[in-house]
Amino acid sequence: AAALEAGRFRNVVLDPVLICMGQEPGHALDTDQALKGQILPLATFVTPNHFEAESLSGLAITDVESLKAAAVRIHELSGAAVLAKGGVRLAGPDAVDVYYDGETLEVLSAPKVGEVAVSGAGCSLAAAVTAELAKGATPLEAARTAKSFVTAGIRNRVASGAPFDALWQGGAG
Repeated sequence: AAALEAGRFRNVVLDPVLICMGQEPGHALDTDQALKGQILPLATFVTPNHFEAESLSGLAITDVESLKAAAVRIHELSGAAVLAKGGVRLAGPDAVDVYYDGETLEVLSAPKVGEVAVSGAGCSLAAAVTAELAKGATPLEAARTAKSFVTAGIRNRVASGAPFDALWQGGAG
């Protein structure tokens, strides 16, 4: 947190990894509390997945409306632009994410590519947002481009031999 404060960075994109693929919730509570209390307030853009959005917002997410409410709540807590990821966790034919920056609330959706979460999607989304912001995109433009990038990567996913597939970034650009 001190390094982020001292750096006075224009963009601080936070992928709040409160849980990793295959990990149980609450595995690292001390780290979770530090992230929420010290790092989240310094972020300018946050990309929580379904579980992380529930944890950060304190809301149960069961549908697109509750995902919207969670994105708004996380923005209220942090002041950051939020891209809350519903992914394959929400019912319906589309993988739905919600963008909110205090003014614009936009649902970003794309047809689901299977019904199983893909490893690497969340960190690739945050990296794509970071790259787009560094190139001068607005936060909303960065969110839209990152969503398209990750959707293409999921479409070209690689069977990993693990209980989940891995995102293929080579076919996403």
